[in-house]
Amino acid sequence: MGVGATFRALQRDAARYKKLGGWYRHEGFWIGATYRAGVLARSLPFALRIPSVVAYRIFNKLCWRTLLNVNINPKARIGPGFYLIHPRNIWIPSTEIGDNFTVFHDVTIGANGDPPEYPTIGNNVVLFVGARVLGRVKIGNGAKIGANCVVTTNVNPGAVVVPPANRVLSPAMAAVFGTKDPLWDQT
Repeated sequence: MGVGATFRALQRDAARYKKLGGWYRHEGFWIGATYRAGVLARSLPFALRIPSVVAYRIFNKLCWRTLLNVNINPKARIGPGFYLIHPRNIWIPSTEIGDNFTVFHDVTIGANGDPPEYPTIGNNVVLFVGARVLGRVKIGNGAKIGANCVVTTNVNPGAVVVPPANRVLSPAMAAVFGTKDPLWDQT
């Protein structure tokens, strides 16, 4: 990705932060900008690449990985319109992600298998709080992955994935799990 393409992607990223008070006020934009700087650094000529990559790695590790536990691999290919809401505890490996990708906090995009196989995510996809997308799956354009969902199979374009309903276990059933809470032992 060249300098021009990087700035065009940053402009599209910045436009998505208007509802949150503007790009300059939101750390999600700055995390995305750091990712884009890392991508740009890796594409520079050798003499410029080494100091740029070193500066990127130091800044990324000190600011985002240490403070907010956000790790976005610079080998990932993320389209313009990258939007991080509440950017905390986010893990994005070297995968392919389309335009207008929205991510809430506590999201993991991960691999399975050896060698690792990563998901492919389409355009206009939203991953809500606590979502996990694991393995060699394809998430179609416009899909929404609900809070606390674990996705290990392909998701069709426009689909909405929600977790199963919660169940309340009776005390007798909970005892099967070996609870040590004395309140459960009272009848």
